[in-house]
Amino acid sequence: MIGIAKYSFEAGRASRSIEDIASGLCTPEEIENMHAIGLSRAYTDNSRMIDDMIHSAFNKLCLEQMPGLILVAHSLPFIKANDSQIMTYAKDIPVLLVSGLPCVIMHRAVKLASDMVRAGTYRSVLVIGADKAYSDRERIFFGTVMSDAAVALLISNECEEHCILASHVHTNIIAPYGENSDDGDIKRFRAVNVQMMREAIRVCTEKAGLDEADYYVPHTSNSRFWDAVSELCRTDRRRFLDGGIKLTGHMNSHDSFYHYITLCNEGIITKGKTAMLINPGFGGSQGCTLIRR
Repeated sequence: MIGIAKYSFEAGRASRSIEDIASGLCTPEEIENMHAIGLSRAYTDNSRMIDDMIHSAFNKLCLEQMPGLILVAHSLPFIKANDSQIMTYAKDIPVLLVSGLPCVIMHRAVKLASDMVRAGTYRSVLVIGADKAYSDRERIFFGTVMSDAAVALLISNECEEHCILASHVHTNIIAPYGENSDDGDIKRFRAVNVQMMREAIRVCTEKAGLDEADYYVPHTSNSRFWDAVSELCRTDRRRFLDGGIKLTGHMNSHDSFYHYITLCNEGIITKGKTAMLINPGFGGSQGCTLIRR
């Protein structure tokens, strides 16, 4: 079955407190609110280049056979589609950079990879999600703090564990300029964001032929948002496994995959259980990937 045959990740080397990162950049009230929504620490590596983190995650996979294609999913505006500096060490393997869909693009890349493996275009596709900031000021946005990380997933058609049961990505842009959008657009987006996330979860679950997942592994460092989603879905809040977010903060689109890996490694998500990885993107995008360990 199609799934994640191997995985690895590389996080920023310094685990720093929110106060250390945000002091001098945010007011005491803003820092207090970061703690109130679930933040505590973040992994940072300001001076390290993004490709170095990608390279480290790539090497940790210890691949016996190279994939047919590499997809790099990111949200960095300065990386161009034909950037020759990304993954120059992956010789003779085509590398495609995919972006857009803020906080959701990793789900799109995993779906693209799964579709290509299912169609027989490639036997395996390596998906790498990577984002980082290069200063503390850059990593503070939307009232959260961003960690630096790269997550690598080898998508293959020979998996008995971490099987991808369904994927769903939906976009209905309401606030087109993110945090810089018109105040009215931001208000309209926030009024429907929880409902859009619930609908994406419902559609992805139905695609898999299931009534619900055993666990939900969420993105975003705002625990209050998941309080609202669990209530709207009429699902036990304890099944939303967002406790690790306090150690990572906001990690863009690959964080739900990072937390899934961590939860599996810690034995919290056990074999046979299903996990819905879910990312809402500010402005109007939702990404879901349903996995059976």
